[in-house]
Amino acid sequence: MSNTGRKKKLASFNCDQRMWEQFIACCNSKGTTATATLIEFIDLYLGDSQDKVDAISGNDLDERLDSKIKASVEKYLIASNKSHNSPTNETIRAICERLDKLESQLSSESNRNQTTAIHNLSDLEEKIEGMCARMTQLAEAIIKILSLSQQPTKAGTEIVLQ
Repeated sequence: MSNTGRKKKLASFNCDQRMWEQFIACCNSKGTTATATLIEFIDLYLGDSQDKVDAISGNDLDERLDSKIKASVEKYLIASNKSHNSPTNETIRAICERLDKLESQLSSESNRNQTTAIHNLSDLEEKIEGMCARMTQLAEAIIKILSLSQQPTKAGTEIVLQ
């Protein structure tokens, strides 16, 4: 850190250039600057609002990722919904129900642990990796369903995913 004036220090840190540029663009799109956003975060973190910061960095991220997954699945279902009761669509709905159950389990677990602060970025990174793994599983399941639905099946045979 270096002095920049009365009671102020210039803080610097290493960050991926692409990530930093995205952060700046995001701040600008919200009518603020990266500096103002970081100072606000530091104030929240040091003040009485640490629980709020932890909630923002944890739960809100999960909710946003879950809503994006749901939106993607819904778009896919609408685009591929040629016949309402096809085995493929029923299988996709079953997958969605399983994802909803997982989401509610994560949500209840998250609510139980809400008072526990996220102490470092590796915890947040684990959550993101878990969500990415769930998204990958969903994508793989959809690809498998598509490939199975394009294969000729014997009469009376159902497609079952495990």
